[in-house]
Amino acid sequence: MDFWDSYRKRMVGDFSGSRIWLGTSVRKNASLRAVEEFSGEVELNTVLFQRYDTAHRYVIAKDVTHDLLFLAYDVNSRDALAARITRDVSSKELTAILSRLRKVKEPNMEFRLIGLQNGGQAQILSMFDKLRRRMRGILVEVDLFGANVRHVALDTKTGMTYNILLLNRIYRAGELSNTLSREDFESKLGQLSFK
Repeated sequence: MDFWDSYRKRMVGDFSGSRIWLGTSVRKNASLRAVEEFSGEVELNTVLFQRYDTAHRYVIAKDVTHDLLFLAYDVNSRDALAARITRDVSSKELTAILSRLRKVKEPNMEFRLIGLQNGGQAQILSMFDKLRRRMRGILVEVDLFGANVRHVALDTKTGMTYNILLLNRIYRAGELSNTLSREDFESKLGQLSFK
């Protein structure tokens, strides 16, 4: 199911003022202890390309707050690209991302957009609009804005995303509330580096 039209319709009014969740099901939980050993981690201002194998099954992103976690997953090859974006993407960076995605033969791409906080930098999402015009794929999950920190894992075997339980237990009420101010986050802005 492609959520592109639903996503575009939500980009009016109080866009970035309240949480947007579009997906086929609620994201399930996975304990950090269960996935960490078999994971590659994508950090802030980093683009990670990972191919599925048993030793590297998951791509994890911890502490997603004001940044955008962009995930591209190819169903056919089980290749995944994960990017933690903190500012507008330059045309050079977008070209590099497209170059990595175009290396996938006969792609069947699924895209996911996760992160940003209420009132955050919605202009970062323009990168996805440009990418989608130049690369075919479907938007399968949108989890944007809101006030909570997100910890996410992408399973490169199945293409499913999970909420990571960092403390290996269900979070208590208010435990995921974001305490990182916009001003503190701005010190972490930077260009993308590719792994």
